[in-house]
Amino acid sequence: MKKILAIIVAAGLLAALLPAPASAGDREWATAGKILTGIIGLNILGHAIAHPYPYPAPMYSPPPRVYYPPEQVWVPGHYETRFQRQWIPGHWEIQRYGGDRDGDDDDDDDDDYDDGYRARRVWVPGHYRNVEVRVWIPGYWEG
Repeated sequence: MKKILAIIVAAGLLAALLPAPASAGDREWATAGKILTGIIGLNILGHAIAHPYPYPAPMYSPPPRVYYPPEQVWVPGHYETRFQRQWIPGHWEIQRYGGDRDGDDDDDDDDDYDDGYRARRVWVPGHYRNVEVRVWIPGYWEG
């Protein structure tokens, strides 16, 4: 399509160069304009014929000779220490308070409440606690 349009434009410009009746006073500039018009027309026609395709031809290169896959390394399995949230349910605890009646604090018997201590039951509500857990990470290929 571009080629045909360029040929039509060039033919129109060449037709303008055909001899025409001379007029007094425009002899030099009329001749110079016709020459320049012819040069421009031939330039357009030359580009249309010399470059019929707007893009250069594709170039093909040979495939690579050798393919080297990435190096893979075996990472052995190992243990990792991680923190895990664990729910501790609510429970009753026995809380001792008070002092020794006779002032003797050397008694090692904690189960005996006859030494002046008093005990009461206290409800401890459920809560979350972070607990360390050892996790096995299996081996894998890296690369």
